[in-house]
Amino acid sequence: DYLSEEDFIKKFKIISFLTPLTIAIFANSSLKENKPSGYLSYRAKVWQKTSRGGLPKIFLENMNFEKYADYTISSPLLFTIFNNEYISPNKKTFKDFMVGGIKEMNNKLPDTKDLEIHLSTIFTEVRLKSYLEIRSLDACEWDCHCAGPAFFTGLLYAKLDETLSLIKKWEANDVLNAYFEAPKKGLK
Repeated sequence: DYLSEEDFIKKFKIISFLTPLTIAIFANSSLKENKPSGYLSYRAKVWQKTSRGGLPKIFLENMNFEKYADYTISSPLLFTIFNNEYISPNKKTFKDFMVGGIKEMNNKLPDTKDLEIHLSTIFTEVRLKSYLEIRSLDACEWDCHCAGPAFFTGLLYAKLDETLSLIKKWEANDVLNAYFEAPKKGLK
C-alpha cells in the first residue's frame, strides 16, 4: 500500500505520529480478567512494556527502507528454528545471525524463512511488510470494525500531503509522551 520509498516515508511518519491518537480514539480494552484495569487501552499498555514492541523514537525520525532494515536486523532474536527445534539465542541479533555468529545453530547463515520468523516477532506499533501494518487500534464490535481502516484511508490516500503538513511541526518527544499517556488518559 505504498507506491515508492518516498510514499512509504510519508505514510510511515503519519502512522507513527498518529499512534497516540489512534490508541485514544480506538481504546476498547479497559478490562483485565473481567475487572477494570485502570486503562482505557490495556492492550496498548501491555505492548508498551514489551521489549520488542511499542513506538521506538527512531520511528519518528524520517524512516526509510534502509533505516527500517537496520532497525530490524539490529533487534535481538526472540527465537529461531534449527533442526526443527526452537532456539532462543541469548541477546543475539539478526545481524549476528547474518554473519554466522550463533554457536547454538552451528554458525549457520539465515535463509528467507529465518528472516520472516524474525520480522514476525517484532511487535512495534507499525510494521513494514509488503504493506504497512498498523497495530495501535484495539478491536471493536462488528458494527464499527471498518472505522480504523476508514480513518487511515482518508488520511493516507485522500489527504496524504495535507495530513503530513498537520504533523510536520510536532516534536518527537511530545508524541512519545502522548503515546505513553494515551492508554490511561485516552484523548485527555
